[in-house]
Amino acid sequence: MQPSTDSLSTSEKLVELTGGDLTVEDVVAVARDGARVRVSDEALRRVREARTVVERVLARGTPVYGMNTGLGSLSRHHVALDELEQFSFATVADQTASYGQPLHTDIVRAMMVARANGMAKAGVGVRREVVVQLVEALNAGVHPVVRRLGSVGQGDLSEMADIGKVMIGRGYAEVGDRVLPGDQALAAVGLDPISPAPKEALALVSANGVTLGHGSLVLVDAADLTDSFQIAAALSLEGFAGNLSPIHPAAARMRPHAGEIKASARLRELLDGSHLWEPGAARNLQDPLSFRCVPQTHGALNDALSFVRAEMDVELNSASDNPLVVVEDEAIISVGNFDVLALAMAFDLLRLGIASALKVADERVQKLLWNAFSGLPTGLAPQDGPTGGLRPLGRWCAALGAEARHLANPVSIAYGAQLAEGVEDHASMAPLSVRKTSELVSLGHRMVAHELICGAQAVDLRGRRPIGQGTRVAYECVRECVPRLLDETDWEPEVPRLVDLIANGELAARVAADAGERDPLVAHEGPGVATSENDSRVESR
Repeated sequence: MQPSTDSLSTSEKLVELTGGDLTVEDVVAVARDGARVRVSDEALRRVREARTVVERVLARGTPVYGMNTGLGSLSRHHVALDELEQFSFATVADQTASYGQPLHTDIVRAMMVARANGMAKAGVGVRREVVVQLVEALNAGVHPVVRRLGSVGQGDLSEMADIGKVMIGRGYAEVGDRVLPGDQALAAVGLDPISPAPKEALALVSANGVTLGHGSLVLVDAADLTDSFQIAAALSLEGFAGNLSPIHPAAARMRPHAGEIKASARLRELLDGSHLWEPGAARNLQDPLSFRCVPQTHGALNDALSFVRAEMDVELNSASDNPLVVVEDEAIISVGNFDVLALAMAFDLLRLGIASALKVADERVQKLLWNAFSGLPTGLAPQDGPTGGLRPLGRWCAALGAEARHLANPVSIAYGAQLAEGVEDHASMAPLSVRKTSELVSLGHRMVAHELICGAQAVDLRGRRPIGQGTRVAYECVRECVPRLLDETDWEPEVPRLVDLIANGELAARVAADAGERDPLVAHEGPGVATSENDSRVESR
């Protein structure tokens, strides 16, 4: 049967899978914008070649892990030729280790496109029909119900099986606003279940779909958060009447970390036109380090983002299956390509960067609320008195900082099990690393909101002085949701609305429209030394 519709696709963008050039931005376009997907003709040709190798090896009777043997410690058991079809079906259908709440639809779509691209790499050895079926289901809006827990990060087998089950007519999937059994979900869009042939069962449940798909979305969200951290810090500098000498171009030029160069330049853009550039505008010769070291802290986060992006680019376009088909050698080899420890470690690093930025944001909030540092009424109250003004925000921010430190702990070294009778004695825990990063990004949105509220209140208390192009837009965004505090008993801030404005990228987009252009994730070229030849933000004057 032919699929009846791809009506889910609301984007004009077409993402063509070649197995070699899928980007994080492509994953986001498919997952969140409904971009259509197709597999290139050349990739399908390679898929056919790899499948031919599988069939030849199978005909020779050569033992191949997971194709004609059991899995894990059961690989010592040979599967007879007449039992291969049943074994393949059971390999997918019997996976029951996933549990917990279903993943969001955008994560499932990201998983599906990442897996389809991995299959297009042609090291998997599936039939053409398997790749096409996955893509057609994605385009038609068949979204398997994938439970969020169960993977230790060595292939994401449990969660990927929830997708594989739907492809063979089992499991459950969302189609429109209904959740249907797998066979009915496929039938609703004109597709038939597939019967997995030898080698295809492992292909349907393998290759780190949660880590690659969810990780791509988290990475883009983290890049947006990074710019929001910059915006909030710039508004705090306005409210604190801070010293701008730390973002002088010479400071970054003489310590040319690429991330620091980027952070310093962006702060100058945001503060362009501010009265703080005028001689004598700064209140202090040197401000507290949470203000003075913003370029360095945010620069380190920029470099962490660059590192994760580079790792993700490689993994999205890798053959991560085991066993692996090597077409030129007409062989199938056992490998450990499913091990994504590098990504788990990279997301651990990214969380350290986010947590550090969040920590100094908390410190800036405390300093704004503290009369001895800000020179303003305690708690940024309209005037000094027995009530606390915005002091409760300080407590909330301290609580967020404590949570952030907990979430920043590394998980890439957490695995200590001896699964499969001791065979599976190592795992990356990458899905957990990604999930904790996502949780930390959400904390970051709330911290940014609180810092913006305090920064805007401090700007009002300083009086009507010119503020920067970017900080002016940020101030206006705050005031759309949170009025100036005049009377605590009559103050009704819409903090959740401001958090949403930050989380959905609207704050950063509106600021960028008036103050430079925020760098997309793809502009993070990797940590290292920035020079005037490879980075236009390095100012030589």
